[in-house]
Amino acid sequence: MSNAVTEGRSLGQFIEQEGILDVLAARIAELNAQASKEAKAVGKQQRLPAVQCFKCTAKKTCCMSVVVARLYEGIVVAGFLRRANRDTSELRAALAAAATAMEAASPYEWRVPCVFLDAAERCTVYTARPTPCGSLYVYSPPEWCSDPSATIQAYVPHAESAAATELEELFREKLALRRKVGRRYIGVLPRMVLIALETWDRSDFREALRHYDWPTDEAAARWNRRKLPAAT
Repeated sequence: MSNAVTEGRSLGQFIEQEGILDVLAARIAELNAQASKEAKAVGKQQRLPAVQCFKCTAKKTCCMSVVVARLYEGIVVAGFLRRANRDTSELRAALAAAATAMEAASPYEWRVPCVFLDAAERCTVYTARPTPCGSLYVYSPPEWCSDPSATIQAYVPHAESAAATELEELFREKLALRRKVGRRYIGVLPRMVLIALETWDRSDFREALRHYDWPTDEAAARWNRRKLPAAT
């Protein structure tokens, strides 16, 4: 799609009028549902029931970790917030603070509640949550998730992760975003949501997005926590 087709429209107008936002949200929901189904199947095979978010009674340590998301996932969360009238200066300040701190922290030591976690430890953007959150299932006791020394058995969403990466390519094509050599539109979740909100009303969003300091794959790799063993 050429820039001429989108000229004069802001990011929010373009993705909503072209149906891109709804398509992205639906596809992410499908991948999260697929992960849930597969995690349950693996658990059944191994007689290890997968721990579900809304059935977990332990401290939500999974919602206190570094989450690396793609820009399009941040846009879906931003769209959810905009539609719920939750895009406020206070929220943007909280996202900026969380992003800066998360980017500088070791993923092994970060234990801070997600910006979107409420006082009851429930996700307030659950239906719009990105695939790293929606595909996270463990089979070991959920209390172990709070113990850095514990060996946690988890579902490894290889197929879902591959599909999410392919979706990134389609998203970039739809928005006519040029690829920076060796770089991807990826980062910690609060940063991706903040960038989406900052560019939402800009008609020059394409140029604005290109000027952010996007990480290389090597730089982004430092955010990855140690691999959790899959159920065997």
